[in-house]
This record gives sequence, structure tokens and C-alpha cells, in this order.
Amino acid sequence: MQSGFTPALPDDPVVAMAYVPFQTDTTTYDEMKALKIGTLFPVLDKPFKGRGMR
Repeated sequence: MQSGFTPALPDDPVVAMAYVPFQTDTTTYDEMKALKIGTLFPVLDKPFKGRGMR
């Protein structure tokens, strides 16, 4: 009997796969700067500027 209800999970779920690239840039901040900024790697330093960047 069909009630129009669609199940949340498919009958044949697929296991997810993640793509995690290796960190190739080994440049790092010193410990105190890294703690203040929130990242050890300068390449990951993306400060929030609020709203959109214009």
C-alpha cells in the first residue's frame, strides 16, 4: 500500500568516501601566533571579514 511516504534512507545506501588532500605547504606560524590566529598553517589563515568581501 502506497501512502506517498518516502523513506529517509535508500534501500541500497552507499558508503561515503572522503577526499582529504595532503598538506603540501610545510610553512608554519610560531606557536603563540598560531594559537592567536587559530591555525598553524599560513595557507589556511582565512580571517572572517563579515558579510561578503567587496
